Amino acid sequence: MIKYIGSIKRKKVNELYGKSRAGIVLYQPAANHLDSQPIKLFEYMAAGLPVIASNFPLWKEIVENNHCGICVDPTNVCEIITACNFFLKETKVGKQMGMAGRKAIVEQYNWDNESLHLINLYQEL
Repeated sequence: MIKYIGSIKRKKVNELYGKSRAGIVLYQPAANHLDSQPIKLFEYMAAGLPVIASNFPLWKEIVENNHCGICVDPTNVCEIITACNFFLKETKVGKQMGMAGRKAIVEQYNWDNESLHLINLYQEL
């Protein structure tokens, strides 16, 4: 079941993550979304949730290379439903994908690693 919660405090967010089977990050294919890196994607990964994300090339690279979720066409309701049903039925696979996402955050997508990239960029400029 998908239930809209609305705006909530961080403590409640963490409680909901613990009850969730997947995190959904679906943006429409607008130009300003295609190369974005939404924080929600990384929050879900950090929480150990598998993700259902838009199939933009950058997002697919992150999700598929880290085996942490499923990318779908955000304009195709059938693909979205299929991905949701997959995680509702395949809880073991979902947990494995969630753990893979968490591992990717710990090892790669974190401020310690990103700060090095930022410092290098500043030095190049």
